[in-house]
Amino acid sequence: MLDREALLAAGVPEETLVESTDHPGLQVSTWDVSVADKQISERQREYHLPHIRPQSVLVTPIGNLWAEGAWWRFQDMMLHTAEAGHSVSIQEVNDASLFSFEAIPMMRWTASMLARDGGVEWLLMVDNDVLLEKDTLLRLLAHDRPVVFPYLEDLEKRLPRIIAPLSGPDNIQTGTGLVPVRWAAMSCMLFNVKIFNVLAETAWRGSDYLFAQCLNFLGHRVYVDTDTVVKVVHGPTRHASKEYDEFWEDHKTMRGRLRHEYRDRRPPPGFDPLKDNGYVDKYGTYLAMPNTVARSMNDAR
Repeated sequence: MLDREALLAAGVPEETLVESTDHPGLQVSTWDVSVADKQISERQREYHLPHIRPQSVLVTPIGNLWAEGAWWRFQDMMLHTAEAGHSVSIQEVNDASLFSFEAIPMMRWTASMLARDGGVEWLLMVDNDVLLEKDTLLRLLAHDRPVVFPYLEDLEKRLPRIIAPLSGPDNIQTGTGLVPVRWAAMSCMLFNVKIFNVLAETAWRGSDYLFAQCLNFLGHRVYVDTDTVVKVVHGPTRHASKEYDEFWEDHKTMRGRLRHEYRDRRPPPGFDPLKDNGYVDKYGTYLAMPNTVARSMNDAR
């Protein structure tokens, strides 16, 4: 293996050297390759056709520029879902374009292909600024619907709301069960992977409304689970609402962050490695895992 100085001397850009688990260029990828029939209820077994990995889930974070607190919540949700008996895999998806209005649709399309190639039954896409709860994925899976989103609580609360609504209609209340909508912001969404067999690639390009329209064309209704609430650090970006100079300045700032900002993969506040589930490596990256496994890794280190 070439050392750092040799690589730099050979002309390799410093920002491309991945030396730590919080490096901007590192993508987390953990695939469960088991084929065990882990988690499918007897009720579901009555109407489900055979599947090699029933109730298996691939979770694809769209990017790796995590908002404060989003990473450890994501990790805890994954552990909670696995402990409930589901086969769960993670694959962060890298930015595919300089411009977010192109990159994000391409990343989501990539995620859909990864899910099909991986042979999983479900795909959860989640943005890096979503503050998930431990049971978010389990609650969405319980509905067994082809397309279901959690209720999003926008912490930014930009006004007027018409600039960045979270769904249409925009007057949905929490605690009202599973509600059909015309469209919903795509910050966190669960799909049955079979949808992607007929969903055109162009469906991912454009607005959240256009995506819902493409689903509707195939006979699929978007549902929002108003009993499952997740907080979103930033409201949806609506480029059309920005002035020209502001639009390009935002992209310049984001490009700088994507290239140079080390990723926030810190553990939960007050994390105690002696009694809490989870492991923190020497770079400060938190990985949720059973306490017995974490202790063995600490002993090995």
